[in-house]
Amino acid sequence: MPYEVVRHPLVKSDLLNITIFIGEYAGYDLAEAKIEQIEKTLHSLTDFPHIGNRRDEIYKDLRIAISAEKAVICFTVNDETMSIFIVCISYAGADWQARVKERG
Repeated sequence: MPYEVVRHPLVKSDLLNITIFIGEYAGYDLAEAKIEQIEKTLHSLTDFPHIGNRRDEIYKDLRIAISAEKAVICFTVNDETMSIFIVCISYAGADWQARVKERG
């Protein structure tokens, strides 16, 4: 049975900011393609929730996965509820660690 992906309310803003960042630099076609890659990675977490690297030193049970070459997806997994909580998504060196701490 696949896990459920739940997003922090600010993840929508994260994706919009990534779209604007890439769109203004490299064009909105590329931005849309990168967002699609990120969304595919998010969907793949439903079947493979434990991918990525553990980063407990930043936040308890935090995992990170790389997507679309420069995106960092930060999430936690709850095996009891079979859910994945997306804490934040950053791109191209944005300070994802600070975002995790702010949202955690």
